[in-house]
Amino acid sequence: MNKLFFSAAVAAVSLASCTVQAQVKQPRQVGSFDAVSSSGGIDVVLTQGSTASVLVEASDEAQAHLVTKVEGGMLKIGWENGFSWKNLLSNNRKANVYITCPRLTGLSLSGGADANGRSTFSADHFKISASGGSDVKLSLTAKTLTCSASGGSDVDLSGRVDQQTVEVSGGSDYNSYGLQSSKATVRASGGSDVELTVDGELAASASGGSDVRYKGTARMANASHSGGSSVRRAN
Repeated sequence: MNKLFFSAAVAAVSLASCTVQAQVKQPRQVGSFDAVSSSGGIDVVLTQGSTASVLVEASDEAQAHLVTKVEGGMLKIGWENGFSWKNLLSNNRKANVYITCPRLTGLSLSGGADANGRSTFSADHFKISASGGSDVKLSLTAKTLTCSASGGSDVDLSGRVDQQTVEVSGGSDYNSYGLQSSKATVRASGGSDVELTVDGELAASASGGSDVRYKGTARMANASHSGGSSVRRAN
């Protein structure tokens, strides 16, 4: 009898887990945008295409509370005000948003939201901000790139930019050997690491146990390091 009860309990728990984790896909109607922000652990997948579209993959409960709206040309993705954060990492709140857009010039992530690009995006000026343990993986072509990462966030870039300005802090990593650049300005602090490729002028500073490693034929315009940090050419 005890074995029968145990088996029934296991089956009930398994069924409940499947119910909690069930994902449904729902298209969202939004206006035009050329930048994306996401927060609260909501991951985004980015693809370049001729027509903009937004598809949310999440549980029914999460769908009801996940907000997608455009303000000032930016697609903002997050949880509605008042939705409890205590179950942020529970299975029924996991969500992915698949985004297709003709043009992308900016990406802002916070609170453990991740972004993964499936296309190479082109822009005159591109801006990336990642905080609170968010990760970015993207291929891009731009004249200028501005990137900031904080709070244990990771940024992995490839492609080509003429000039990049990078600031990382709080144990964040900027892994971009695959991003060719002609000029770069880098600041790393608080146990952060930067890897980049520069064929022209490089200015770099590292502090608080941070490391800057560079490849290419960079000409060092300015380099400073303190607190167990280093700035040097990669092997």
